[in-house]
Amino acid sequence: MCNWLFLAWLLGSYSVVHAEAVTNLYEAEVAVFGQSGEARSKGIREAFAGVLVKISGDSGLLDDPQVEQLLNRGSRLVQQYRYKPLPNPPEGVEEGAPDRLLWARFDARAVNRLLRESGVPVWGEPRPSMLLWLGQEEGARRSLISPDRATSLKQQLTQTADARGLPLVWPLMDIEDQRAVQVSDLWGGFEENIRRASDRYLPDVILVGRLSYRGQGSWRGEWILYLPDKINRWQSYAETRAAVAKEGMEQAVDALALRFAPQQVSQGISSLRLRVHGLTQLADYALVQDYLRSLAMIDNVDLLAADPEQVSFLLRVHGGRDALVRGIQLGSVLEPMVMRVSPDPDQPEISEESVDGEGLDYRLR
Repeated sequence: MCNWLFLAWLLGSYSVVHAEAVTNLYEAEVAVFGQSGEARSKGIREAFAGVLVKISGDSGLLDDPQVEQLLNRGSRLVQQYRYKPLPNPPEGVEEGAPDRLLWARFDARAVNRLLRESGVPVWGEPRPSMLLWLGQEEGARRSLISPDRATSLKQQLTQTADARGLPLVWPLMDIEDQRAVQVSDLWGGFEENIRRASDRYLPDVILVGRLSYRGQGSWRGEWILYLPDKINRWQSYAETRAAVAKEGMEQAVDALALRFAPQQVSQGISSLRLRVHGLTQLADYALVQDYLRSLAMIDNVDLLAADPEQVSFLLRVHGGRDALVRGIQLGSVLEPMVMRVSPDPDQPEISEESVDGEGLDYRLR
């Protein structure tokens, strides 16, 4: 029998690396000219604007006139900044053109507090990894886009995803991928084939893009976002292949933020009990507690009770139960407990999440 009081003390002091999380959410780099105070202030403001978009998940946040007041407070939240050389600087740069990069990191707790006080959602570090399959159509010819052969497009989309704080995974397009995915799968939207071919990369979500040249400098993107329990579809239009792909990527991140970023203002803060089953060793307990503390919608984690069967936590949650359930879907740490219920003895049993009026039941994956 474990000494649960001793375990509770250890839980407060023992730390372990939890599931993969995005670690650069509160930093950004922008191109600037010189190192004058004016240039630095302007660069820090621009970097802070990029961080606010990453943290909120809202690409349209900067269009809100009220955000102007938030941007003015960025200089007080800087923890570190430094200058870096421009990669591949162009020759013959015009006077006043950017000649270096300014990198800045901001105080995570202070930024989160500022956003919440302003009614802006905070999308935390555990974010869905997204696998991207791309196909191209020009005239009657359709083909799969290999990242190794489209390095410029790959670099741009990777930078776009990074600027939005989204982990982007590219397929290897090796022999295994070429056998598993055909052009017809992308254009036919054959979900089963696409999900099966994607399993080797263990993505949280899958994005399929079909880029079609329409003539006269016009491209169309048709997009399918495969979530764990649903599918989103949309289209994008632009003058170049790179632009239409970038627009599709931005819209995919918007869709994920809408699903996973909690809306604090409308739902407030709730106290919820979370019971976690299947923790058999100290590292398990520490893993779960660290993971819960990493979720942006959780304001506080308290240990309520522990026994050999389960551990109960009391959580203060921004956005309520729905926000917590969506957040826990990420990170591959916990999965909902499932029980078998049969309201009618003549009917087959139905699977339901084991959720009662007092809390949520999960187990370690």
